[in-house]
Amino acid sequence: MNTFFLGSNPALSLQEIILFLKRNKIEHSIHSINHGLLRISTTGKISPEIIQSLGGTIRITEDVASWPHEPGAEEILDALSPLPTKWEIGVGGAGTSQNLRRLGIELKKAARVRSSKLSFVEPRGGSILNAAQVIFHKLTSTPNAELIIQKTGNDFTLTRTVAIQDIASYELRDTSRPVRDAKIGMLPPKLAQIMINLALPETIPDNHAIYDPFCGMGTILQEAYLMGIKAYGSDESDRMIFASEKNLNHVEQRFAVDKTLRPELFIHNVRSKSIKDIPAEKHMTIITEPYLGAPQTHALSPTEAQDFAKTVRPLYRTFFVNMHPLLHTGDRLLILLPAVRVRHKSSDTFTPLHRAFLDEISALGYRKQQLIPQEDVTLYARPDAFVAREITLWEAV
Repeated sequence: MNTFFLGSNPALSLQEIILFLKRNKIEHSIHSINHGLLRISTTGKISPEIIQSLGGTIRITEDVASWPHEPGAEEILDALSPLPTKWEIGVGGAGTSQNLRRLGIELKKAARVRSSKLSFVEPRGGSILNAAQVIFHKLTSTPNAELIIQKTGNDFTLTRTVAIQDIASYELRDTSRPVRDAKIGMLPPKLAQIMINLALPETIPDNHAIYDPFCGMGTILQEAYLMGIKAYGSDESDRMIFASEKNLNHVEQRFAVDKTLRPELFIHNVRSKSIKDIPAEKHMTIITEPYLGAPQTHALSPTEAQDFAKTVRPLYRTFFVNMHPLLHTGDRLLILLPAVRVRHKSSDTFTPLHRAFLDEISALGYRKQQLIPQEDVTLYARPDAFVAREITLWEAV
């Protein structure tokens, strides 16, 4: 049994995992999802490497042992036996009330009696170690370990971390890229990964590629490249094409990629119907973050929100019209749409584009897909943001 520790939007992370497992033909069964923890079993052992392709998963653990009570030091060491002569562990808790510092001291003492020298890493600022601690102390590499005691139903389960998000890798793909521009918006690599995993079909056809027609700094393209997926990117600005090229060079220099799959870039304005740089026979999955409107510095009034929507709707409508000839029936299109923060009497709320506009898009030859069951609107936003991203998925009909 594995536990996936989900990101800031657990429902979105859950859907990403389910679709990823299905697409990779990994049979699975969901046992529970509580407090951002997904308990799941699979027919075979899950490779720790899959976390590199999941933007919404923080860490993955596997079960070691379970008890009907909170385990003591001796029980934990019994479950981990035979013990190494020298090792380092971190211990955390999820849904438990154990004193982790005391447990760490007891583990050190009990290990010493068993001729095992154990060093203990205590969580910093919470009940679970942060990613930096796990990586610095190499706690996913044997003989070291990060152990997390989870409350699972009526039992307490000892789990061992097998994979954790590589924060250094994300930093290289984000803030350390040679070209960045906060003025045009910066798509987080984790969100780009989520978008790709949500948009790709369960069975990927031959001659398939991803296309980002608002490629900007190339974040979606770089993540497709790292996932081994052929991609095309375009932008109306030659400056953006240059930026994407430089950022892709940066990825090639720092990551192992198949250079035969390097994304192809070209200048193109989505207001133009003709796209000659992509072979017509390609099965295309379009994944993009377009211009989300003028940056906002405060919550808008309902009237201001309506005026804002009027400034972006014509571009999006033209985009959908001009993308349709590129798609075969059943091909998918995932686009982020703005949802501005709007002032109301009691509170501020994110307000997506009017649903009537989505009906207009459907009339252009698209069928809107429900990303998350029982959830009509799927938003991705920082708590302090004034514009959220609404993730919408469409299928060409």
